[in-house]
Amino acid sequence: MATAGAAKAQFAQGREEATDLAGLAHARLAALLPRDGVPSELQAASAAGLLGCGKRVRPVMAMLACSYAGEAPEAALDWGCAVEMIHAASLILDDLPCMDDARMRRGAPTVHLAHGEDAAILSAIALQAQAHRVVLDQASLSATLKVELSRELSAAVGYQGLASGQMRDLRDGPAARTESGLRSLNHLKTGALFVAALRGGGRIGGASPSGLRALTDFAERIGYAFQLCDDLKDVLSTVQAEGKDVGKDDGKRTFVDLWGADRVRAEIGTVVAAAEADLGPDGVQLVGYVRGLFVNAGIDG
Repeated sequence: MATAGAAKAQFAQGREEATDLAGLAHARLAALLPRDGVPSELQAASAAGLLGCGKRVRPVMAMLACSYAGEAPEAALDWGCAVEMIHAASLILDDLPCMDDARMRRGAPTVHLAHGEDAAILSAIALQAQAHRVVLDQASLSATLKVELSRELSAAVGYQGLASGQMRDLRDGPAARTESGLRSLNHLKTGALFVAALRGGGRIGGASPSGLRALTDFAERIGYAFQLCDDLKDVLSTVQAEGKDVGKDDGKRTFVDLWGADRVRAEIGTVVAAAEADLGPDGVQLVGYVRGLFVNAGIDG
């Protein structure tokens, strides 16, 4: 585990590069969103869901994974944007009245409230389709790699990922929300897309099998830590601080219910430290960036 001084240095280095990469990703997302011939209602809903205030965590991590593997981070820019399109689509769907019935997302009204449920659903479908098109349109990638990346996306969003995770989150009763049950649910709902982002970035960067395994382990741990952090914020934070609804887990058993807030906070620190060990000294940029993301949860390394 890094010393406090080393952790602060990692945080500073990761934060500086991530700020540039996040801005790069945001600009590229705007450029990749189709406009010509798209109905204005669909265009507006898609833009609201994709281009609203956000940290662009998954694109940044995809690019840093590419850098970890030995290639320039910009090589994975479009891949990171494709992952962000999938993420944005999942949030639009999660917020629907038949799902989490949310009213705020990223500091603004949810897409279905601002643009209608019909436009929200269709924009989510369109964003998922566009994500695959972005991958397939990358001239710099081989046909084989494009297929592998498309498989990564499909697994993350489908039966092995987001869809199953959201279904379980909606329908699982208390008996299924044991520690192991929550770990499994959270991997599907949150971790699977982190795994896709980092594995894809690693593949584009030419990662070795051992490097790809390290990125996968890192992503799985970080996905788990993100969900723990989200559980904490749902209980302890406010709409103003988060820019989205809180208290949406009322009536559901989460890790905060099982362990209490202090243990959850401690577990986040343990998991982030273990993730740091997965990458070793070559992962300083990724580790520094991720540590910065968890500062607000009281985790200082």
